[in-house]
Amino acid sequence: MPMCSKCQQIRKSIANSPVVSGGGAYPSTLELAYMVNLEYYIDIKYDCVHEIPEVKGLKIPIIEMVNFIEKKKWEVGTKTSYNGFKCTSFLNRPAKQLVIVHRGTENWEQVKTDIMLAMNIVTPEVIKKADWHTRQSLMNNTLKEVNNMFVRNDYSVTVTGHSLGGWLAQMCALLSKYPQFHPYGPRGTWSFPNGKSIDMNQPYDLHCVAFDSPGAKAVLNHMQSASKTAAWLAGLNRDVGNALTTLDISVYLSNRNPVNLCGDHVGKVERISVTWFWEKLNPFASHSMERILNYFKNR
Repeated sequence: MPMCSKCQQIRKSIANSPVVSGGGAYPSTLELAYMVNLEYYIDIKYDCVHEIPEVKGLKIPIIEMVNFIEKKKWEVGTKTSYNGFKCTSFLNRPAKQLVIVHRGTENWEQVKTDIMLAMNIVTPEVIKKADWHTRQSLMNNTLKEVNNMFVRNDYSVTVTGHSLGGWLAQMCALLSKYPQFHPYGPRGTWSFPNGKSIDMNQPYDLHCVAFDSPGAKAVLNHMQSASKTAAWLAGLNRDVGNALTTLDISVYLSNRNPVNLCGDHVGKVERISVTWFWEKLNPFASHSMERILNYFKNR
């Protein structure tokens, strides 16, 4: 992929940076909030983040978000778009960290998904889309070769998102640690023409941070019922309820709004206040990712 001169300078600087002692720890919540907010403006058509135009009315300019992540030595990794769902990964090579950001609601197709989630309905197609994004990011950024087999390297992996993206991140945390819950059955082993292969069912224990997402507990538990129809699951442990208690999930919920009041939440939940008292008449004001980012900037 072409890089502008600034990207080339930053890449060279990062390449010359020493690996952080104790690398592999997880990024800060502020770093994640910057990446999640910036991801809404990343598009496949832009070769790099420096091509993203400023958007009128933003309280936190694009250039500020770009400068922040670059100062922290983050690079944009894989950008994917699949059937209306988008995802971007960010890579910090010196710190040995990967962040996978699932984008939140931005089109009618995703609004329909939101409505289904509110009704505690999850379809195999939605699961497949989110899982595909996460797998692509993992394959492209966190694998090393051992005896002609691609296996996970020592990078820490955080999956995150805002709103619907936060819900998708939580679902991917479940499917990555417990591949047996995938309704399409085992992903199998992928073989490449050069003789190398990758076991797509190798488990990944992901760190998950969701920003103001709908409650995921009920819908994820419904995956157990959906999975029971799959013959390949016969005799396997498919207790989603117990599996959810083992996941590393943190959820940040802003002032109460129709999105974060929808359903029970999974993992560690923290309430944050992002709106002024006179804004509470607008039920969706607190759902803004920009406001959430501003909260963590000033904390």
